Amino acid sequence: MKERLGSLSSEKAISLIAITPTKSRKPSRRAQCAKPKKPQPANLKGREDWRELPLVTIDPPDAKDHDDAVHAAPDPDPSNKGGYIVHVAIADVAFYVRPGSALDRDALTRGNSVYFPDRVVPMLPERISNDLCSLVPGQPRGCAGGCGW
Repeated sequence: MKERLGSLSSEKAISLIAITPTKSRKPSRRAQCAKPKKPQPANLKGREDWRELPLVTIDPPDAKDHDDAVHAAPDPDPSNKGGYIVHVAIADVAFYVRPGSALDRDALTRGNSVYFPDRVVPMLPERISNDLCSLVPGQPRGCAGGCGW
């Protein structure tokens, strides 16, 4: 089968050339069928509540998924003079992707998200990576170690 992808001088064509041969870049039909229709946000059960911390995302402003954030403050412990306490919030993908599930197997096949100049091919469904696992200001989100923002 032949397909016209566009001029080699366009970012879109280069991205499509890189993506097209790898069918594993798209979520499998099985994973699409197995994923919940409306995943709900992670809750505080078993987590520390970090929502009062002024976390700062470390992802660039134009990122689609802001899944990493940090907070640092001087350590008040006199035995650690000049020290800091650092909180690192990383989106809790494991809350949504259970080991051995179709979604887990599908993500394992793709391995990671792939970033191109004109697009991102996410490892996980967009609802999870760009919404539920994105540390959005004012929205409580589950993260490894706590619940932030």
